[in-house]
Amino acid sequence: DELLLAQPAFAGQFHSALYATQGTLDAFDPLLKLLSRQHLFTVEKAALVLAKLLSYDHFHPAIADAHAEEVLERKLSSFALWSVALLKSVDPTDGYDQPKVAQVLAAVQQLVATAPGRKAFIKADGLPLLLGLMSGGSYATHSAVQLLYVVLMVVWSLSYTPECAAKLAAAAGLLPKLVDILKNVQKEKVVRVTCAALRNLLAIETCASDMIGAGVMKALQNLQHRKWADEDVKIDVEYLAHALEGSLKLMSSWDVYAKEVASGRLEWSPSHKSDTFWKDNYKAFEAHDCATLKQLVDCLSSSDPTTLAVACHDVGEFIKVHPEGRRLIAQFGPKAPAMKLLKHEDPQVQKYALVAVQRLMVINWEYLNSN
Repeated sequence: DELLLAQPAFAGQFHSALYATQGTLDAFDPLLKLLSRQHLFTVEKAALVLAKLLSYDHFHPAIADAHAEEVLERKLSSFALWSVALLKSVDPTDGYDQPKVAQVLAAVQQLVATAPGRKAFIKADGLPLLLGLMSGGSYATHSAVQLLYVVLMVVWSLSYTPECAAKLAAAAGLLPKLVDILKNVQKEKVVRVTCAALRNLLAIETCASDMIGAGVMKALQNLQHRKWADEDVKIDVEYLAHALEGSLKLMSSWDVYAKEVASGRLEWSPSHKSDTFWKDNYKAFEAHDCATLKQLVDCLSSSDPTTLAVACHDVGEFIKVHPEGRRLIAQFGPKAPAMKLLKHEDPQVQKYALVAVQRLMVINWEYLNSN
């Protein structure tokens, strides 16, 4: 490990030996066997060294060899699968203080430092685990924040390879979670790496509109008013705000609304309480087999009180303005979750849930209201 720290190119000797012998001299195998040892220090060091060796991407063989290439790819895949298997055992509520947690995440960080390692990690299905670690704990302790920071560093590293960035963009819930972190976590280093990851993801075509739908503009406005010790944070915040402002101008009010609903996190943005928006866009809910309407009903099961209140309000508004609103929305089963929310501890959720239930159950609600 010290040799690799002093001379990273030393990793190339392992690759050179593999190619010089057409894949028969496997210098990685002894290190891979060490991963099954019980001694924590041995496993930790073996994992770090293997991550550096296997993901090394500056070796270019003089003569290509298909067998050596296949052996190297297989070893990298095996190590990535081992890392992901270990990652599955990490409980986000443990924070970063547990030796096992620090060990596996250090190996994963090293693995995703290069493009081959990033691709191997994605192929081993590690991305859902990262999302789980970002979502599973609170951010009330230093240990929890440190765990979040290290996981975000892995996400940021992945975002540098276009193929992996596309997987990040397509991962359900990832972008809304990154935006949620910007809104709720104050630690500067967490904000810095989150903004850096979002900036890289702007290169993916759909990401700008998805970020806007998740409410990133409000988060960025708040961040613009903060003082930062690290100038890079200010630069990234300003870059994101400027780039996304341009994207926002190209989006219709319906585009913004649909993206927000798809994110699963709703806020009291202007569209929700605009009579003009509802009158102009109620037919748009029918597009794509009523996909946005179904997503709106899904929001009735959120754990976030604001999302619940807004979703109940929007269900009521849709039924109010659409002549067939009650029939269309009924196919997605909104009545049970809406009725459950009548007993919610938040008074605002109760208020809008009551309106939603009334409109779901009364066919000619306008007649009833006028009387």
